[in-house]
Amino acid sequence: MPTVTLLALIIFLLVVTQIVYYTFFHPLAKYPGPAIAKFTNLWKAYQLWSLHMPETLTQLHDKYGEVVRVGPNDLSFNGGKASGQIYKAGRGLPKTEFYDGFTTFNPNLFGTQDEEIHSIRRRQMAHAFSLQSIREMESYIDTHLLQLRKNLDHYVKTEEVFDLKELIAFYVLDVLGELAFNRSFNSQVEQDSKKLPPINDHIYLSCLLGMMPEMMPFLKVVAAWTPLPWFQGLFRARKQLKNLTAECVSHRMREKISNRKDLLTCLINAVDPETGATLTELDINTEAFAMIVAGSHTTSGTLTLLFSHILQNEKVLEKVVAEIDQNLSHITDEINPSDDLEQNLPYVMACIQENFRIAPVFSMPLARKVISEGGIEIDGHVVPRNTTVFSLNHVVHHNPSIWGSDHDKFDPSRFLGPKADFFKRHLTPFSIGHRMCIGKNMAMTNILKVLTTVLKHYELEMMDPKQKISTISVGISEKDGPLECRVRKRSILSDAS
Repeated sequence: MPTVTLLALIIFLLVVTQIVYYTFFHPLAKYPGPAIAKFTNLWKAYQLWSLHMPETLTQLHDKYGEVVRVGPNDLSFNGGKASGQIYKAGRGLPKTEFYDGFTTFNPNLFGTQDEEIHSIRRRQMAHAFSLQSIREMESYIDTHLLQLRKNLDHYVKTEEVFDLKELIAFYVLDVLGELAFNRSFNSQVEQDSKKLPPINDHIYLSCLLGMMPEMMPFLKVVAAWTPLPWFQGLFRARKQLKNLTAECVSHRMREKISNRKDLLTCLINAVDPETGATLTELDINTEAFAMIVAGSHTTSGTLTLLFSHILQNEKVLEKVVAEIDQNLSHITDEINPSDDLEQNLPYVMACIQENFRIAPVFSMPLARKVISEGGIEIDGHVVPRNTTVFSLNHVVHHNPSIWGSDHDKFDPSRFLGPKADFFKRHLTPFSIGHRMCIGKNMAMTNILKVLTTVLKHYELEMMDPKQKISTISVGISEKDGPLECRVRKRSILSDAS
């Protein structure tokens, strides 16, 4: 038998052996799931490439039940109890190699698998993201929100149809550029989407690499020579974003401005209250990069979907506007201050919570690894060691056993009725546990200020109110397609504003 033929036969037998083992004899063989996912991570990579992984996982749980095998060593859970057991387990269920895909400078607060580094970094950065610090930065937010109003005023005068999704993306990027990089990208003035930093490409690449950790070193090496231009483009986008971050941080540190209240200054001045440790320039680059990546598309995606759901539901819109008028009409400022908005606007908050539920934008699997010798019990299932487990918020947020058969309906009253506390316990837009999103206060401040300011001063008309609101996801979800609107000044406020 020729050597080449023998080698091919050996490879074939090895592949068949692996397929048979993972399908029938592996410790996870008893769990249902797509056949191909049982022996290769390429299934997960394909689902990410399809841009509809959250919906696919939800459909799989509808078909197979509370636990689905989605990789050779991966289990997905859809129960609210499982979410708490996975993400509140602390060091008992550490992060996996999936997060290595996000590393650009060094592993950041989100991506580090080292719990000691995470604890130190969280203490160093906690003050920067406290509500008090966000309030001190609010003037920068207001400056860019005024520019958003100017852009809306332009469309009031011209009566043109415009893409609100794009305007919101420009606004959020300018705010985060101001706070994280000490510079505005001037996106709202130029309104040229081609000039935006390639954040989506970086997220897509990170998740793609993370889905195939065993292939990650190889893929990084061959990226420059791959015959796939789109794959090369993802790496170029990451390098472009990395260089932009390094340039901005280096420029800011040379300026030696100590009294400016922004996130970058907070990072430069950050001190661990327990050890006195500060951040190096590499650390600052790492976390500034993470802030612009994690904060921009999540916030703009949430706001676009929130406006879409509210504008599509006339009765919901009427209630939101009525509550804003009742509680904020005494404010004469052009921009609503963030003080007490959450407390004074219960129906607005219910809309935000329902939007978080029906279309959560942080839609990548937040994987954890079972490291206990005897495995761990999750929602009644004993999961063996070295298994990767996760509970995707989109899947949990559409579990009919929690939310009912109308889980696909946008209904803010869920969070105002007798089961409101129960529903809130199962709502996890910022994750839960000690690794939950540190930027929650910043995100909520932007969401509340934009929504209330815009709906207080303007009437928005959705051009296609009967459209099905759907999302696409590269790991972060956004509305599929534009949000085309017309805008008018509100008649009761037009004279005053």
